[in-house]
Amino acid sequence: MPSTKTMATGQLLYLTIPLIFLFTFLVSESTAQKSILHPDSLMKKVTDIRKLLLRQNQDTNYIENHSDRWTLKLIGVTKFNYFKGSDNINKTDIRYRVDRRLNLGIGVSYRWFALDFTFNVGIREDSDFKNGKFLDFQGTMFSSRQFIAASYQYYYGYKLQNVNGVPSNLYTSNPVRSDIRTIYFGLQYFFAFNYSKFSLKAPFIQNEIQKKSAGSFIIGAGFSAFVMDSDSSIVPSELKNYFEDKIRLTSLSASTISISGGYIYTFVIQKHFYVTVSLIPLLGMNLGDYTIMYRDRFKSHISLGLGTLNAIGYNSDSFFGGLSFIADMYRIRVDKQLGVVNGHGKAKIFFGYRF
Repeated sequence: MPSTKTMATGQLLYLTIPLIFLFTFLVSESTAQKSILHPDSLMKKVTDIRKLLLRQNQDTNYIENHSDRWTLKLIGVTKFNYFKGSDNINKTDIRYRVDRRLNLGIGVSYRWFALDFTFNVGIREDSDFKNGKFLDFQGTMFSSRQFIAASYQYYYGYKLQNVNGVPSNLYTSNPVRSDIRTIYFGLQYFFAFNYSKFSLKAPFIQNEIQKKSAGSFIIGAGFSAFVMDSDSSIVPSELKNYFEDKIRLTSLSASTISISGGYIYTFVIQKHFYVTVSLIPLLGMNLGDYTIMYRDRFKSHISLGLGTLNAIGYNSDSFFGGLSFIADMYRIRVDKQLGVVNGHGKAKIFFGYRF
């Protein structure tokens, strides 16, 4: 049976390896530049980075900038996290999710600065289920042409959401699994090419207005680490005959380095209404291990995933409101026809005013 120590060891292993590579790269770059680095050149590098992140070269026929005005908004946020064991041999799958709750708060923005404060007010979807312990941080940053996201999620306690390919009378009588715990860490970066006519800020930060419909090709890169551990198999004993042995996991540790490319578009309807949709496929390299009766490594492999940034709302000179949805998911292949799909993200409802 996997222990908390085993889980921690796997977590540290798959989080530490990429950080070692990053540290080595930074040290080597610092050493290479040591002879020419001085205060003026360092200040120039900082200025170049600031321009890269914040510089705006926008077509005013398409984008109306309001970043010089204070913006205040009321927001409600719900975050989600799920994983699914998928058996393509038997055409079955089993899916678990965490407690979904609504956090309420306020958001402010001015020029390049935007910050949301949300608080758990005890509004939950299921009164009979809540996570024993959890920590869920999801931060995002938007510039005129870039999107950067960082996530750290720790959850102790999951609920069986559904099982496909199995007779309904065999479903477990106790869908709550208080023994399942997960850790997820992710970094994601997207770059929008058509930033002169397409605004990333308009549907998600609301300090700009998309005046005409426009879209952009988008590329990116990311890194994620997912660790799952449980006291018994994620497949309940009464369902084991419907799943292959290698999907009856008690633990899984995986790291993914990914590249991505897709398209995002905002439809402007009757001047003030907008709908933003995107489709961003992810292509990643996975490495890691899993436990059934004993711990074993799965073969490093290319994985497929999907990222998406979506919004719908109303945006006028002073008032605005709407709904946004940001999410991603990817698949970890334990064997050719067996794998685990992990997904996370958040939905936000907001109403605000520009001063």
